[in-house]
Amino acid sequence: MRHTIPILLATSICVGASAQALEQSEQAGQMVGALRTPIELPSAPPQKFTRNVFAGDKVRQRIFIPSYRVSFLISASASARTTDTRANVETVLSGAEPALIQAITDRAYADLVERLTAAGFSVVPQGEWSSTSGATSLKAKPGEIEIQKMSSNGARQSYALVHPTGLAAWPESAMPVNLGAVRTMTRELDATMVAPRFTVNYAYVQAKGGGSMAILSRGAQASFRPMIHGGPVIGGFSMEPWRVRVGQHGGFMEYKVDGSLEAPGDFGLVSGRGGDARATSTGGAGVDTWEGRLGYNSQLTATGRFEVDPEAYARLALQALALQNQVAVDELRKARR
Repeated sequence: MRHTIPILLATSICVGASAQALEQSEQAGQMVGALRTPIELPSAPPQKFTRNVFAGDKVRQRIFIPSYRVSFLISASASARTTDTRANVETVLSGAEPALIQAITDRAYADLVERLTAAGFSVVPQGEWSSTSGATSLKAKPGEIEIQKMSSNGARQSYALVHPTGLAAWPESAMPVNLGAVRTMTRELDATMVAPRFTVNYAYVQAKGGGSMAILSRGAQASFRPMIHGGPVIGGFSMEPWRVRVGQHGGFMEYKVDGSLEAPGDFGLVSGRGGDARATSTGGAGVDTWEGRLGYNSQLTATGRFEVDPEAYARLALQALALQNQVAVDELRKARR
């Protein structure tokens, strides 16, 4: 069950930024009303939410966005154990077709441009920044949908990495990529680069154990709670969590969001191994190996298969992304002053 969505996506990831991908994205937009209507923020953007590292000169009034990536969570599992027990949680997302998440990403990218413009920034058109000499030396590859798998401390997650139609994918590393090219583009355009890295998660998934002294405390526990939200992914050298890089002539300004931004609401049904489906608002589940003072169950597993309603999922995913966009705009506005 954990491999359902990666396999499904793999059948379509070769389309990339071609005319076929654009057509599929437009078709999804026509079918899903949330992709055509204004995006309403589910809550006010937090004012004190980020950690900043400033470098280089000031943020300019002109902005160019050569890279924008959304990481859609498509499966997540976690496990914890004590001396003689284990608790597992396994979840997978179904129904978030490649054309749908591509269309969501395209709309979120347009939303960022709209919010930057409303904040007084001038967004450089793609045709202008792509014609600079610096753009020719950018290290990039076709912006096809890719599957990224990560693991850390018993947690395993798979993400579909999506870029707006027509934008390339940049190599991901722990160090700034394309720094020289961005400096050249900044100088030629008299503009600041913005390269967001955002997420759309469908649930909070966690597991914890009681450790070696579990007999004196609780056993292993695992649970999932449905909630569309943007927030940290597992970090590492291959993928930076919750980061917006602002390339400037003298270096980079970076900020990371420390918490999560939620878009509450039902977005489909979730079912366990028994097959009974519940609305996502009431569809959480958990297991606990503790059975009181008489002992433990040796191993328990909570499972959740999320079948999304495309309309509801798109609406809430866009709300979570719009919040992330707004935080980025607010940070840029502060840095410009």
